[in-house]
Amino acid sequence: MPQRDAEIPSSDRHIRSLSRALAWAISFLAILLPVLVWALWLFPETLGTTRDPAPGNGFGGGDLSWFVWPLRLGAAGIASIGLAITVYGFWNLRTLFQEAARGAYFSAAAVVGFRQFALASFVGAIWSPIEHTVMGVYLSVSNPNVPNAVEISLGSPDIEAIGAALLFFLIAFILAEGRKRHEDLELIL
Repeated sequence: MPQRDAEIPSSDRHIRSLSRALAWAISFLAILLPVLVWALWLFPETLGTTRDPAPGNGFGGGDLSWFVWPLRLGAAGIASIGLAITVYGFWNLRTLFQEAARGAYFSAAAVVGFRQFALASFVGAIWSPIEHTVMGVYLSVSNPNVPNAVEISLGSPDIEAIGAALLFFLIAFILAEGRKRHEDLELIL
């Protein structure tokens, strides 16, 4: 049974309104991110992407005569793998925020949503250095002005992303345990 606003404590009201705002923001990001990534790869000259070298020094330098539409679509396709992982994670995080906005902090949908977000974060953190390498090889092989190159890197940002994803897994398990105890408490009452 839904509670009326007068019955909801002020701290709970703040959590719910913040959750509603975050659900809208994450939905907006999940929709906007694919548009930006695809625009970046399909129209690099208009967004200024060509000023800086990309992975494997296979991109950049101003002359894009070699970067024809099929190559642009291929680069956008490679970038779309990581993008799909991110959007999947955002969409599941949105479920958590929607449940929190309803006041169902420990609902099954909230727990599953956060677990899926944690999983997407972990897979995305593992995929990121692989995508960097694959994109570098793809662009350097395609660009006649740059020698073929393989650039493999696993730096601090990648390690931090993996650590954050593992932290999200821990929080997901704590949330699941909270749900279990919440159900036990409801059975007792």
